[in-house]
Amino acid sequence: MLLPYVPIRPNHAAKDTAADVGDLWRIIVRRRGTVLFTTAIFLLGALLYSLLAAPLFSATSQLLIDPRNRQVVSRDLNDSAVAPDGGVTVVESQVKVIESDSVLLRAIAETGLEDDPEFGAPTRGLVQETVQGLQTALFGSREVERNRRTLALLKLRRKLAVKRADKVFVVDVIVTVSDPDKAARIVNAIAKAYLADQAEARSNAANRASGELRGRLDSLRTDVNAAETRLEAFKAANGLIASSGRLVSEQQLTDSNARLIAARNRIAETKSKLQDLQGVRGAAFDTSALPEAIQSPTIERLRSQYSELASKEGDLRTQMGARHPYMAAIRTQMSDVKRLIDTELVRITKAAEIELQRAQAAEKLLKANLTELRTESVQTSKATVQLRELESSVQASRSIYDTYLVRSREIAEQANIDTANTRVITWAQPPEERSWPLRGLILSAGLMAGLGIGVGLAMVREYARPALLSRRQCERLLGAPVLATLPRSLNPHDPACQKEAIVALDTLRSQFRPPNGVERALVVVVVASIGDAGEQRSVIDVLSGTAAARGDRVLVVEADLNADDLGKGGLLEVLRGEMSLYAAITTNPATGARWLGIGNGDKPVSGAFDRANVEQFFDHVGGRFDLVLVNGGILPANTRIASVVGSADRLLVVARAGRTLQADLTDLDRVASAMGRAAFGAVLVDDRVRTR
Repeated sequence: MLLPYVPIRPNHAAKDTAADVGDLWRIIVRRRGTVLFTTAIFLLGALLYSLLAAPLFSATSQLLIDPRNRQVVSRDLNDSAVAPDGGVTVVESQVKVIESDSVLLRAIAETGLEDDPEFGAPTRGLVQETVQGLQTALFGSREVERNRRTLALLKLRRKLAVKRADKVFVVDVIVTVSDPDKAARIVNAIAKAYLADQAEARSNAANRASGELRGRLDSLRTDVNAAETRLEAFKAANGLIASSGRLVSEQQLTDSNARLIAARNRIAETKSKLQDLQGVRGAAFDTSALPEAIQSPTIERLRSQYSELASKEGDLRTQMGARHPYMAAIRTQMSDVKRLIDTELVRITKAAEIELQRAQAAEKLLKANLTELRTESVQTSKATVQLRELESSVQASRSIYDTYLVRSREIAEQANIDTANTRVITWAQPPEERSWPLRGLILSAGLMAGLGIGVGLAMVREYARPALLSRRQCERLLGAPVLATLPRSLNPHDPACQKEAIVALDTLRSQFRPPNGVERALVVVVVASIGDAGEQRSVIDVLSGTAAARGDRVLVVEADLNADDLGKGGLLEVLRGEMSLYAAITTNPATGARWLGIGNGDKPVSGAFDRANVEQFFDHVGGRFDLVLVNGGILPANTRIASVVGSADRLLVVARAGRTLQADLTDLDRVASAMGRAAFGAVLVDDRVRTR
């Protein structure tokens, strides 16, 4: 079978305070007394506090603070738009306002907390009244009252809690005092004080803004009057007369230009009419083709007569022929009508010529007048530019004045309107159950604190005197490998114990070379530190029983001089030559191994444990047995067997995880090294190893 590798022994190591997570529970179990005692002390203190502490009651009032103000008027002094963060900062700011001195002092004044002993007021009594009288005489009544109010404010601030849950605009106002009715009264007073403070703050802000605007109105009114005075003086100095908001010169220039355009249009129309008349007079007569410009009632009447005669002529021509006398009469009438039309056309033409002459004369006069007005306009252009500047200045000053005046009156009216969108959605009621002390919570906290501190103290004590926790620590402290890890039961018939024992025995025999080349049994001294004597004997039984079960001849030698069961004959007698080996050994029925007791320890043992005697004894038993296990006991307390340890082939250390102190194990290793035989390996007894 494969044997575990035996490492080379390193230098001696100091205590190892490192621990794995799995080792913490072992430390707690080992130091359970400290943990339980500390936990009991804290639980007792928590129980006493919960029974003796004065009860406190908490009353709660809820306020809904909407960051959007009510839009009562279109131009409110306070903006009703919601901030980009949804108004959370506004509500958080209002939480600080509720906790402010102005709100709390209002509540203190309403509820009279400065006279409440719970809030710092002195209790009634002869001594207290005497002290209060001295304070009043030394500092004055106002100073004493102010100190009482300040003290009440500090006390109230400690008993007050203002909270807001996430994603809501509802604020909880909580006050915790010794009386439930008082708690409800104070919370409601704080809610009322907050609403009153907000209304007063908005009213004061509106009044202050209105006052500042009114203060500016007088100055703005003076500016408007001064600007208007300068404007009128400039107009009078430059002869700039205005009518209907425009200068008279500008109106005249505009009217003259319009009349000139109308005159020119009239001339154009008259010329066109005259040309049409002249064209008609020189052309063939056609009553249906007379231009509209020369149509008159007379012409229309004559045209109508001419049309009738022409129609009548056509009818008679068809009936009577062209030479009939009636035809001649009709032609004579048509000639007369045509002559009258020509006469009327001549008259209309003469009238058109006269009208054209009049229009041209009027155009000439208007053109001269317009030229004169333009000359005057050029002369007044510079004055007009300055006039417009003065008018703009007057208009700007008046606009600012009107804006300030309207805004001042609006804000003055808003001072009487509360636009805050805040209301109390839950008024506080006297609580029926106390909020403190909560016995379950206090006891749980005491239990947790006791366990925590107890575990901490256990860790501190463990750090001061660390125990062996793991296989790694054992190997590091001894500088030797752990050959086997056995369960706490240490039952020789347990398969798990037997398996580990076989590995340990094979490792002990590995690389073993008998001295002087003579074949003899392997001598193993099994030792332990303080407190591990019971595990040491059990490990010897497991090893001897396992070896015997494999067919080995095993001898167990008791060499613990501090044992309580010293017999009459044993190792000491054999070493002195007082008894033969076979007369002293017996058989252990539980393991099947041979057993040699320590013998009579009352006699001097110094001569018995001479090195020569011990080596001779080992040579004697070595030829008769395959394995010799020597119980070295607690080695630091059994130093008289140094020759036995030095003459043995192997030194095996037994330790128990979670109980063997690292200092004791280090002391054992130091003593073994001084005896000339360092530890070859160790057997670790571990509670975490399960049996089968």
